[in-house]
Amino acid sequence: MNPDPLDPRLVFNNTDSVDVKGGEVELEGRWEHGLRARVSYAFAEAVDNATGQRLSNSPQHVGILQLTVPVWPGKVFAGVELLALSSRETAYGNRVPGQVLAHLTLFSHAIAKNLEVSASLYNLFDKRYHDPAAPDFAQELQPRDGRTFRVKLTCRF
Repeated sequence: MNPDPLDPRLVFNNTDSVDVKGGEVELEGRWEHGLRARVSYAFAEAVDNATGQRLSNSPQHVGILQLTVPVWPGKVFAGVELLALSSRETAYGNRVPGQVLAHLTLFSHAIAKNLEVSASLYNLFDKRYHDPAAPDFAQELQPRDGRTFRVKLTCRF
């Protein structure tokens, strides 16, 4: 945040130019009765062209593993997801360690006509971790939620 040259208000200036090099690969399989698996990996090197430095809060490696299994074939499914992030740099030049998070979801597309329901546990193992804060925050790190629970009900008409 920088002061506006015409008045005392603060103005956010975005980075002028960023160069990102990387790639992503994904493999997905689908079998009978709703069994599904997906694995993906992404690599990215994001650099601020003005400074030549890596962007803060930009993981170089991201991996995802998802598995969905039928609990009641055609009606109810369980899904597990593992999300892995490599270490990231903070706006102050320090590093936040990488982490692996697990999420679990129980869902149905057809409990009743036009009705979908799901229940999810995020951060299943209640891992305590932090994300780098933006440079205009006083603190360097932002604590993230521990285990959280969400129920979602969707009615289509």
